[in-house]
Amino acid sequence: MDYRNMMDFRGKSVLITGGTGSMGREFAYAFASCGADVAITDVNEAAAEEIIEKCKSYGVNAYFIKCNLLDVADINNMVNEAVARLGKVDVLCNHAGFNNRKPAIEYTEKEWETLIGVDLKAIFFVATATAKYMLSNNIKGRIINTASVSAARGHKNLAIYAAAKGGIRQLTKVLAHEWAESGINVNAVGPGYVITSQTQHYLDDPATREALLSHIPVKRFGTCGDIAATVLFLASEGSSYITGQTVFVEGGRLID
Repeated sequence: MDYRNMMDFRGKSVLITGGTGSMGREFAYAFASCGADVAITDVNEAAAEEIIEKCKSYGVNAYFIKCNLLDVADINNMVNEAVARLGKVDVLCNHAGFNNRKPAIEYTEKEWETLIGVDLKAIFFVATATAKYMLSNNIKGRIINTASVSAARGHKNLAIYAAAKGGIRQLTKVLAHEWAESGINVNAVGPGYVITSQTQHYLDDPATREALLSHIPVKRFGTCGDIAATVLFLASEGSSYITGQTVFVEGGRLID
């Protein structure tokens, strides 16, 4: 094991879905800073230019691919375009997702379909499209899904989101089992409360902050860097004997 250079990703190509959000862009910066070529996908084309330019400042190739994750045909086209631009895909950060906080009885059927469509259905089809490419090209790849502590706890007002993230946790196990003999490792990262553009307004409320921090042993919220560092490890050779796992990065929230 080359411990000193474990996070050297020169010669590797990484595909990141949800790449223009707070956490997705941090993943892109992390991999680019370690030498990987990156392709980020999202529907938010306006936010992509700044991210791509910063990635390129590390001396790597970086691309944006617009993709509607509610359209399976578009997902397949996105993976094919990523391969064409990058030359290959060694690592998939299957990250795209969103939440919608409200009491369970207030959700509509349309909200169910959209949230499950992006947070679970798309995760499955992005993973399988990427794995088809890896399997047919004998690539010993890494697929890293983004789950959540909501996959393990019953937080109020997150019924559909929690159902999707719980599904990702179990899906990760099944896909890992199916592809292990082909050398594709599938794991998930499970962030706790992390300050992002999606959570900022929620965590800025003083009463909410105090209540949440009282249950986090390290007494702080996570950063996007905390999650990116774990993703880098799961993509590295140091994780070669780890598959089918969800690594929770949550400041000890699940200890009790």
